[in-house]
Amino acid sequence: MARTAKRYQKAETGIKQYSLPVFSAGIYSRVSVDSGENKTETIENQIEIARQFVMENNSSTERKMDIQIYGIYIDRGITGTSFDRKGFMRLMEDVKSHKINCIIVKDLSRFGRDYIETGNYIEKILPFLGCRFIAVTDGFDSMSGNAAESQLAVDIKNLVNDMYAKDISKRSALAKKMAAKAGSYIGGFAPYGYNIASINGIRKLVVDKQCAGIVKMVFEKYAGGSSYNDIIFYLYTNKIHRISDYKKYHHVYCESDETLHQWGQNVIRGLLRNPVYTGKLVQCKKSAGLYKGQKKTMPASKDEWVTARGTHEAVISSALFEEVQQKLEKTVKCAPKQYTDKETDNIYRNILYCGICGKRMHPVFYGCRGKDERHFSYHCRNAYMIDGRKCEKNYIREDNLDIYVMGQLKQVLKSQKVKIKYCIQANNSLCSQKITSYLEEEKELVKACEAVKEECALKFMQYKEGKATKEEYLEFKQYKKEQEDFSEKRNAELKKKIQDCKLQAEEKNQFLEAVLKAGKCQKMDIRLAEELISKILLFPDGIIEIYYKFTDGGAQVGK
Repeated sequence: MARTAKRYQKAETGIKQYSLPVFSAGIYSRVSVDSGENKTETIENQIEIARQFVMENNSSTERKMDIQIYGIYIDRGITGTSFDRKGFMRLMEDVKSHKINCIIVKDLSRFGRDYIETGNYIEKILPFLGCRFIAVTDGFDSMSGNAAESQLAVDIKNLVNDMYAKDISKRSALAKKMAAKAGSYIGGFAPYGYNIASINGIRKLVVDKQCAGIVKMVFEKYAGGSSYNDIIFYLYTNKIHRISDYKKYHHVYCESDETLHQWGQNVIRGLLRNPVYTGKLVQCKKSAGLYKGQKKTMPASKDEWVTARGTHEAVISSALFEEVQQKLEKTVKCAPKQYTDKETDNIYRNILYCGICGKRMHPVFYGCRGKDERHFSYHCRNAYMIDGRKCEKNYIREDNLDIYVMGQLKQVLKSQKVKIKYCIQANNSLCSQKITSYLEEEKELVKACEAVKEECALKFMQYKEGKATKEEYLEFKQYKKEQEDFSEKRNAELKKKIQDCKLQAEEKNQFLEAVLKAGKCQKMDIRLAEELISKILLFPDGIIEIYYKFTDGGAQVGK
């Protein structure tokens, strides 16, 4: 802790003190993936505007602060609707470590286009961290004398940016669907066996002669009775690069100075199921629903898919493709059940690793005959590799792992003198923090709706006075309705989250009491496991290492 304290002290005192306050600034710039982005919104242009602002501020005789540029933070080709950006995260890390205490952006849209999240950063997170925020062309400075008066304008601008992003999303989705119907390939990368070329203004797939023969061979071998593993062994022994390495090296066969990896079963399966190799395009299978209020792309229903036939040269015949599909269906029915994220009772899915290769252990579940029960076993998939990643055979049943982990956990909790009341207090505190954040978001939604309502009333008065057109008023009225609809839907989600949070906290408290007080529970719970255990390492000789979150980091080793 002493080293940490010194580090923060050094960072805080590293900004030189003058008669005027000095701000260590980070300039943040972003260009979007949106095709509708303004061509003037280049990274260089944004940085130049921010630098010019700093120069003019520092040279002004009436300035109230000096600004020193600490660093430049850039995100290229990243949408503003998400804050999961490398440049932005690096910026926030430097804010938290007190390397910078001022953020300068060209305008609010460069910082973010998500209304709620952008407002949360400007109004709560940055002020809490003591960081000034300046949007140059919007004339906003979070620490200026008129910051409070400017906040409504900022809220409206954030709402406009949010709606702009949704409008771009809607137009982009419609444009892609129209292009798909016209037979254009709208994917980002060509499927293995093809390249992308522009023919008469349409993106077309053209056969890649280097690897089209490999595709045909895979189909023929599977139709002839070869299994996935047979095909993988053939490809590896013939030194044929897997798809990702083909994209890296740009040739099919592995050369002496290159690393050869085996193909994966899922890759083979995906290739065999892709109708593109028959000259048919099936596109728009996912929908980018930002304009519907969803942050991520979601699977589209089959009636929304766009199918176009004869759009490009086929690599295999339709008859061969159908033969392979029939064999795949039979294989699926006979295959052992594999775990998917839809299941909820695989409690070790995120914390159990192979002690040799470090990869996460693969779960397989099986049912008990005559009983409606399901149990898991775990094994290291790398044991079945044939390339340099091959590992030793490593296997354990869930019930055996349960017995050992529960026994060790009880002993450790007892030796660490972990009291029931402290665990319950921590659990309740975490629940309260989540509920508080949900309630705060509810308040923000109310505030946003009120701001839009006031602006809509103002727009109506401007329309009546002839200062705004009817189209402008109706457009903002429609925008107001969309914001209200979004708020209503989000409020319902937040109320459900609060209810679920309370129920989960109650269940967890009951489980903690069962484990810590009476010791009657013999089976681990996934929430408790992931709260108390950071990881479990399993070794082929039966040795198990457990790393707990509440200890000094050492492992409990047993067999």
